[in-house]
Amino acid sequence: MDDVQCWRRTGMVEWKARDIMNTRYPAVDKDETLEQAVRVMRKHDSDRVLAFEDEKLVGIMTKKDIMMKLATLRTRNLVVGRLHVSSFMTPDPKTAGPEEDAASIAQRMIEEGVGSFPVVEGDRVVGLITRWEVARLVHELAPDVKAVDVMVTVPEVLRTTNKVLHARQLLLRYNILFLPVLDEEGRLVGYVTADEVADAFLAFHDIVPEKYRKERIEHLLVDDIIRLRPPTVSPDSSVAEALEKMEAKKSKGAVVVHEGRLVGIITLNELVKLVASRGR
Repeated sequence: MDDVQCWRRTGMVEWKARDIMNTRYPAVDKDETLEQAVRVMRKHDSDRVLAFEDEKLVGIMTKKDIMMKLATLRTRNLVVGRLHVSSFMTPDPKTAGPEEDAASIAQRMIEEGVGSFPVVEGDRVVGLITRWEVARLVHELAPDVKAVDVMVTVPEVLRTTNKVLHARQLLLRYNILFLPVLDEEGRLVGYVTADEVADAFLAFHDIVPEKYRKERIEHLLVDDIIRLRPPTVSPDSSVAEALEKMEAKKSKGAVVVHEGRLVGIITLNELVKLVASRGR
């Protein structure tokens, strides 16, 4: 983490990709098994992995890709150990140059709808920038902006009794990173992201015999995969505080609560948009 965050202390006016990129990124061969690729992602505490062929970048695979494809009818009867990265990755990923400014990268993330850019110098990948690296710039560019100024309303909340397939549907329908979960009494108890759904599908394929999958996948509930105690902030909290709480929980979002009531959420997307607006 030191090499990722050292830019905070440099006092530079303008940040480039080379200043904020993570140089210890997860990488695998495109023909590696999905199972091994997930191990690499976990080792790097990442939700994505770069895919190479003959040392050339050819794709990127994320937990969202796994969530999207692993529960489909085509893959439902397959063994995870026989699936390969090439079947799940997005080929020919968009990239950034080491001298590209961070505000431009933030704007591209928004416009192009991507969550990361491999940083390429010549023919060599030298780093990876995700929403996290961009979001950390709020500490310098917008430390006093309040949560209420950037939060968004929740399109739909999840209940603990909802099916995991329903959670998947909402995450994809609204293209959202983070959904709060309420219990049957309407109390905030946790949250779900694409990571939890993807991990649930991976475990499901590993444990449940093929002939039972079609029936049993319908019985997977949000309560089985929920992450408890989401980060919370008040509307008057700073976005810097929200980010600190998100980082402490390794959560892609935080819930904005006023007088015990959920009034909105802040995700990495909102912080990236803030950086894009403030960084120029």
